[in-house]
Amino acid sequence: MTNAISFVPTPSTNAGAGAAASQASLADNFDTFLTILTAQIQNQDPLEPMDSSKFTDQLVQFSGVEQQIKSNKQLEQLLAATNTNAGAALSGYLGQQAEIDTAGAQFIGEPINWRYSLPSDAAKTTITVTDASGRVLYSKSGELAAGSHAFEWDGKLNNGKTADEGQPYWISVIAEDANAKSIKPAHSLVTTITGVDLTYGEPALTTPAGVYAYADIKQLMRQ
Repeated sequence: MTNAISFVPTPSTNAGAGAAASQASLADNFDTFLTILTAQIQNQDPLEPMDSSKFTDQLVQFSGVEQQIKSNKQLEQLLAATNTNAGAALSGYLGQQAEIDTAGAQFIGEPINWRYSLPSDAAKTTITVTDASGRVLYSKSGELAAGSHAFEWDGKLNNGKTADEGQPYWISVIAEDANAKSIKPAHSLVTTITGVDLTYGEPALTTPAGVYAYADIKQLMRQ
């Protein structure tokens, strides 16, 4: 799926880019250090020469940083290889239905299938759907019994219009018990896995509802 909205927490740059930038910065700093060192040596007092041990210590520090950057680069390359192998393994998930630990989903004109779970019985439950700015677009009363409940949203808004396609929306369930004490529900999304995306810092899965981290999959389900 193209142009899918990403709900993956932290996209990253290509593997090795962080170490490469650090290496370039170190090279610039080392060149500056050598320029300053040369100028100081040329202008030192012959009767009171500078203590060379300080410069030696700085050279040792530069060497240590360089070795650390090389180690980071190797770790980034190893992570990239691991993610590639994980992507190959995740290809077996294509076409399967999954329950994902998220409250957000992209609306593409087809109903979004959310779930919410109440840890205990509620006296009052309100389901709301909000846009990216937090504005409530839709609301209705929800189930009261403890346990998992399905909520299918067809994009209809409180004003009778239909939600814009290609935009993200979030479900929120507000519940309280008979003593007016707040109950905290859990939210999830049921959707179909259509692809694997390796452009993030962790393996991600594309679905009609957006792109989600593999770690957010709660369970795979039989269709």
